[in-house]
Amino acid sequence: REELAVRSRERDALAADLTAGRQAAASAEAGLRELTVRLQAAEADRDLAQRRAAQLADQVSDLASALARLGSAQPDAATA
Repeated sequence: REELAVRSRERDALAADLTAGRQAAASAEAGLRELTVRLQAAEADRDLAQRRAAQLADQVSDLASALARLGSAQPDAATA
């Protein structure tokens, strides 16, 4: 009878450990899903920023070319 009581307590303790482990796993999975969503949003923001930086670089290049053309098209102030 005593051995049965000991085994019953061990079983109950193991069941409680299993429940706690399952809850911890569920919590970790929820955290992983949240982090995955945040990572995807951060990657989308990064990609948008990279595209915007490329657009700005193109605009700066275009402006530099336009200024160079304007500078070469205007007569030199010393010869005027």
